Amino acid sequence: MTTTLLPKPRLVDRDALRDIAPMLLGMAPFGLLIGLTVGSHPVGPTAGMTSAALYYGGTGHLAVLQMLAAGAGPPAVLAAIIAINSRLLLYGAALAPRFAAHPRWFRWVGALTLVDQTYALSIARPTLAGRAFRRYWLSLGVAMGLGWLAAHVVGLLAGPVLPAWLPLGIAAPAVLVGLLVPALRTRTGRVAAVVAGTVAAVAAPLPTGVGTVVGAVAGIVAATLVGRRS
Repeated sequence: MTTTLLPKPRLVDRDALRDIAPMLLGMAPFGLLIGLTVGSHPVGPTAGMTSAALYYGGTGHLAVLQMLAAGAGPPAVLAAIIAINSRLLLYGAALAPRFAAHPRWFRWVGALTLVDQTYALSIARPTLAGRAFRRYWLSLGVAMGLGWLAAHVVGLLAGPVLPAWLPLGIAAPAVLVGLLVPALRTRTGRVAAVVAGTVAAVAAPLPTGVGTVVGAVAGIVAATLVGRRS
């Protein structure tokens, strides 16, 4: 009598790692910029890095650091955080039907890693469900979190020796490019890219990379509308 050994389920989804890789490259300059900012900020590196791990959001985190350095009060800082992160309500509403069928622990833990990148990649794989979706989503979140914090650490430690000519101004646009590149293979993705790029260019004068966030949100909304219409 022979016994067939079933393969053990993988803890890490390789597709998720392949999908998130180009986005990590796009996020690296932004994380480097925030690490540099933390290194020279009055809050100190410990508080700055702890907030980076807990906040898990680049544009909002950088806005808070810059506003605190400029002497802004708590109400203004809180209002800025709410305004910048309001897009997450849209993402959460769009993903609510897919999360509803999962265990409660996943709904709580998974929500912690809901950002532009995880949302964009998850809607690009609408057929994933059940355990496969949980493994994919958690793999995205862990890989992105580790890469994001690693970029912060590099910026914090290497900040004093980095040359002044580094074009860190491309940090926010690089994040948008990382969001758009994986989607260019479909008509919906191309529409999203055109809308996002146009809106981001028009909103470029907005402070602290907010224009890039506005462009990304506009692109995702356009993609959602085109997808429903199709």
